[in-house]
Amino acid sequence: TSANLKGPISTVCFSQTDDLLLVGYESGLLELWQHNSVIDHKQVSDGPITAACSMPDSQFAVTNMNTVVVDVWKLVWNQQCSKASLVKVKSYKVKTSMVRLVYCSLLVGVTFQGELCDVANVVKDEWGNKNTSWIHSVSILSVVRNDNKSVWLTGEKNDEVHIGFFFGMGSNAPIDSSFSSITMNSGDNEQENKKRSLITAITVDQEFVVCGDEEGNIWFNQHPDISSWSEKKPAHLDRISELRLTDRNIISASYDRTLKLWDRNTKKQVGMFVCGGPVLFLEVNPRKPSELVCADGQGKLYSLCWKD
Repeated sequence: TSANLKGPISTVCFSQTDDLLLVGYESGLLELWQHNSVIDHKQVSDGPITAACSMPDSQFAVTNMNTVVVDVWKLVWNQQCSKASLVKVKSYKVKTSMVRLVYCSLLVGVTFQGELCDVANVVKDEWGNKNTSWIHSVSILSVVRNDNKSVWLTGEKNDEVHIGFFFGMGSNAPIDSSFSSITMNSGDNEQENKKRSLITAITVDQEFVVCGDEEGNIWFNQHPDISSWSEKKPAHLDRISELRLTDRNIISASYDRTLKLWDRNTKKQVGMFVCGGPVLFLEVNPRKPSELVCADGQGKLYSLCWKD
């Protein structure tokens, strides 16, 4: 854990290929971490860094709120391999600022309105460079990597769970036709009269979907009828901010300052960690699923690992 004078963290992102963690701040500061220490930092903008994603070849795509540009940064080592620095290798002009970035054979940006854009080609404004299926309707809650070429997207609209699937076939494939989605009712039908609580987090792995709400409940779809839902289970005392899945665990983070581990099969709690403030960001190391980082509202970054 590191106490922070740099202000609030606004994004965290693991490299898919290297032992690296990128941390972005609302101040526009970018830090690159390796083995729990900062190996480079750059002031890249005067506005909050809103999104970052890992790309092949030790690269990261990064964007911020104040400029409509997505920059690609590469980690470059000096000849002695003793010092590493982030070097900007490319900048893409975009039409509107991105709130999420994901790489799946091409670099895809998601706008605040829910539009998916081919970042490298979006300014050309050709038909096919964007996908508007969810624009102005579905509130996107997560983008979950499926494999090198595809991602799941999850979202919420009118208390319904929306699951989208996007696959990329390189930079020349039109992305308007590479996205499909379904709507799952969220299992609240029998409680029509009760006030429904807002769905605040969703994650998915293959056919398994986990949801969380503003009151701290989590619930999941059942097997073998994967369109049916479990009962809501009180997991936290406040809003669920993030959910993640590994092969063995469900990980939930909440505004109640806690992070909890649940056994994916039995759904029983197997671990807990208490942060200093509401947990706002949670990322699992794609190369070591028993390692994660989370960031809280006090600007503290925590690096955690557990033994299965």
